[in-house]
Amino acid sequence: MSITPVTQPTTSLKNARIGYKNLLTASTTVAASVMLIPNTWERYRPTSGAKTVKFQMTSASIDFVGVAAHNAGTQDNGVDITVGYAVTVGGAVTTLDTMQFNDSNGALMILFSAVTAQEIIITFNATTDGLELGVIYAGLALEMPHGLWGGHSPITLNGKTKYQNTMSVSGQFLGREITRQGIESSFSWRHLDPDWIRSYFMPFVKSARLLPFFIQWRPDTYTDTAFGYTTGDISPSNMSGGSRLIEVSFKMRGHADIN
Repeated sequence: MSITPVTQPTTSLKNARIGYKNLLTASTTVAASVMLIPNTWERYRPTSGAKTVKFQMTSASIDFVGVAAHNAGTQDNGVDITVGYAVTVGGAVTTLDTMQFNDSNGALMILFSAVTAQEIIITFNATTDGLELGVIYAGLALEMPHGLWGGHSPITLNGKTKYQNTMSVSGQFLGREITRQGIESSFSWRHLDPDWIRSYFMPFVKSARLLPFFIQWRPDTYTDTAFGYTTGDISPSNMSGGSRLIEVSFKMRGHADIN
């Protein structure tokens, strides 16, 4: 499936951003090519030391880079990842930002003013072996037209955990272990322009049928980011009355490693 993201004006960092289309296609570091596969199981496992890893794409406009399925928050007490870009493959590198995971192995997406790039470069320094990096995206983020208001449950605060409890024959609690872990929440917006839905939102709907995505619910205040997938079809619907306005909602299940 070929999904072409559509450029739209940026208005406010109060509005959720969805990074759904990865434009990266190759890496000059062969072992890091697994980061281009949108699953959270395969990992790039570099040896210790300073590393520079380059990812290539057809020259395009981008305004986000996301990293997920990693242990950079806890490995070596935290491994920062500096992200840069080059206009041409092998060209001069301009730094965009440094990802600081602050003891968290959760996903992180950085946002920036759109630039034209053909290469994304990440640099980091791992003191010991054991660093794992699973997924990287770069592309154009979808900006929702307005913010999420009261009642929204931030997905990064909402665990979806399956436990296995151990009990004695007399009913005494002997322990518990986590057998499956993730995060989950719902996102909903109302009063959306029908032309905006058709031009900007439907490419995301088509992509989300098969591919996971990054999301930040309130970029102006929190860097909280989730990487995951919808649990069913996204079905925009017409609101009542003659306004032609659209409402849409979807449930998302996100990746979270068992630490």
